[in-house]
Amino acid sequence: MAGTAYHVPGKDANKTVCGRPIEVNGRPQVLLTTNVGGKKATTVCGRCKALKAGQARTEKIQKKHERIRAAGKSPIAEPLKDVRKLNKAIKRQPALAILGEKMPHHLQVTFKGVTTSAKVLHDPKDPAVHGRIMLLEPDGTPYGDSYGSPSRAGKAIAGREIDGWTFWSYLKANGELEKIDALRKEVA
Repeated sequence: MAGTAYHVPGKDANKTVCGRPIEVNGRPQVLLTTNVGGKKATTVCGRCKALKAGQARTEKIQKKHERIRAAGKSPIAEPLKDVRKLNKAIKRQPALAILGEKMPHHLQVTFKGVTTSAKVLHDPKDPAVHGRIMLLEPDGTPYGDSYGSPSRAGKAIAGREIDGWTFWSYLKANGELEKIDALRKEVA
């Protein structure tokens, strides 16, 4: 096949530009292309093209990662850490505090036949305490921790996650029990 179009004379007549043999067992491995000048030339084989493309891609990704690492070390990242520390230091306001003046003094729930009552702590001077829920024994003495949300207090009773706004009820002025969710909807 020395006289076919696949054979290009050069330094080594049986090798491509990248060094692979043009023919293996009489079959062409590399196709010829025509240059702008109209002369025939061998192309780089597909395997070598893929290798070169992979190397170029790897270099491109490495440069991109270097830019990302350099951007991560910028002085802008330090103030963000300070803001996160500040946000952690700020205490959260108890959920019932959003009710304001309508916040009930006592809550009640009947769960599995047992009625449990709770006292809502009122101390407008201390926002960390104002609106927290303290569970009460049947004789009225507080027990356990105080809870910042009705759901956390309800979980202490039910032993599972619940929606505290629909779990707890308060005693209205007319003597009826109503869910605290109704108060939240009035305020909102």
